[in-house]
Amino acid sequence: MGSHADRVARWQAFYRRENEGPLLGYFTDSEFPLHRYRAAAGLPEDRALRPDDFTVEGYLDDADRLFAAHEACGGDAIWSASAFWGISWLEAALGCPIWADHAAGSIHAETPATFNGAASLPEFDPASPWMVTCAEFLEALSAHAAGRYPLATTRMRGIADLLSALYGGEAFLYAMLEQPDEVDAVCRKLTDFWIAFGKLQLARIPAFHGGVGSFYYHAWAPAGTVWHQEDAAALLSPDIYDTFIRPCDRRISESFGGCIMHMHPAGFYPVDACLDMPRLTAVELHIDRGGPSAEALCDTHRRILERKPLLIWGELSAADLDWIFGKLPSRGLAVLAAVRDPAEAAAIESRYRA
Repeated sequence: MGSHADRVARWQAFYRRENEGPLLGYFTDSEFPLHRYRAAAGLPEDRALRPDDFTVEGYLDDADRLFAAHEACGGDAIWSASAFWGISWLEAALGCPIWADHAAGSIHAETPATFNGAASLPEFDPASPWMVTCAEFLEALSAHAAGRYPLATTRMRGIADLLSALYGGEAFLYAMLEQPDEVDAVCRKLTDFWIAFGKLQLARIPAFHGGVGSFYYHAWAPAGTVWHQEDAAALLSPDIYDTFIRPCDRRISESFGGCIMHMHPAGFYPVDACLDMPRLTAVELHIDRGGPSAEALCDTHRRILERKPLLIWGELSAADLDWIFGKLPSRGLAVLAAVRDPAEAAAIESRYRA
């Protein structure tokens, strides 16, 4: 496992694609935020959530507990804190009502009744209630962590995801076809908002061995790096993605010191477009339960590794791990295995690091 300094050095080599063997780390506990964070247990389900529903102090205890559980698993990964990533921060700040669903373990956003195109969207305001709450999270976590673990930007859904939240379900696809100029204006305003929110957070995140953490993937990253995603791009065609979303993703990427792009291998996922993004630091590609296996994704993994570092996250089967460690180049490769407990992590360590 090694000290944080030793692990940071391995991540630095990973980003240079000079690591001798794949980095190997672990994710433990539930991946659903309302099940993962005990402080979220009392969130009401009978109304839309408000910023004052989130009391930062309880999440500080969760941070220490999750940090300790992560360290018990060993490996190269570095646990990070962030403003509670269960909150749909961007959607809420843009006017979407957000609701807790304890059975599902997550918070979801609803289409706002007030949305009526670009003119109805608010300008970014760091003094708005959701942004103030986010800043309070980061400031409290920074003081509480006191350098024990890094902080990171929180979950920030991409422009396609925000369009889906604002227009609703498949309605954003019809809007792209029927009102392309208006959707383009919405995309530009959302991109400005996204960038401003990322910068608000980075300004409050202290350096950790010269870099930052990640909200979920336990990866140290160079200073100024944000994590980005476009899950709703799975519903788009390559042409529609290129027309509406790709320019936004490029502008987001070039606005920060680095950008790591999270993807699921379902439907359309714009690997090649992302590899061309300026300042792209790495690609994180899930292996999803019920989705393509490591063997099925091998060509995609190799295509990414030819140009950029790759992080593979998932509940990885023995067959997946055998394929990843036996068939893929190790330079620029990191594997983040979701495990039940330290014993499962130890079994993986003994098999692939002996």
